[in-house]
Amino acid sequence: MNIKELILNPNNFFKNLADKDVSLKTPFLIVLMFSVLMCIYSYYTTSIMFKIFPPDMQNMMSIMRIISAVSTLVGGFIAWLLIAGVMHLISMAFKGEGSFKRTFEFTGYGFLPNLIALCITIPIGYYFLSNAHVPTLTMAQLQNPAVVKQVMSSIIPKPMVYTNLLIGIAVSLWNLGLWTYGIKYARNLELKKAFIVALIPTVLFGAYQLYSVAKFL
Repeated sequence: MNIKELILNPNNFFKNLADKDVSLKTPFLIVLMFSVLMCIYSYYTTSIMFKIFPPDMQNMMSIMRIISAVSTLVGGFIAWLLIAGVMHLISMAFKGEGSFKRTFEFTGYGFLPNLIALCITIPIGYYFLSNAHVPTLTMAQLQNPAVVKQVMSSIIPKPMVYTNLLIGIAVSLWNLGLWTYGIKYARNLELKKAFIVALIPTVLFGAYQLYSVAKFL
């Protein structure tokens, strides 16, 4: 895969790739690396967050950390499948032509911005969270949403949240660009129609990721 061309000239990248046989190897590796990094980061962050629970609940929290990490790992591939499915279905309204396998392949390449973003946000998150003071709360405090929110806000500082928000917005716009050109050549659409097709899943996917960050504000 020519990563430089995918980043700098996605139109040419997908145009050339459309003449070749469908291959899911590279997009699978992109989504796999994205999912693995998300899994590791999720386990680390939940390990920090769950320190607020009393010692007698930590065993249960260990299981929850594993479940959260595994869910994140699987979630990357589910997101890939759902986004490809949504774009393929919407493109039918514009009389798109091309196999779902091709749509699935090109959609996978669109996760490259998310992978690159993680290489930035993970070190930032580690820097802030490794220095965070995490108080242990009582059961009474845990049952008070205001107290829990205040503690979470103290663990995750505003600079980290705002930085992740800005990166998230940039990634969503980048996703939109890659998926627009990807669906254009996967389904033989005009650029304007491809943009509309790519816009809906990008907004939904981006909104979910931004909400995951913004809830700590």
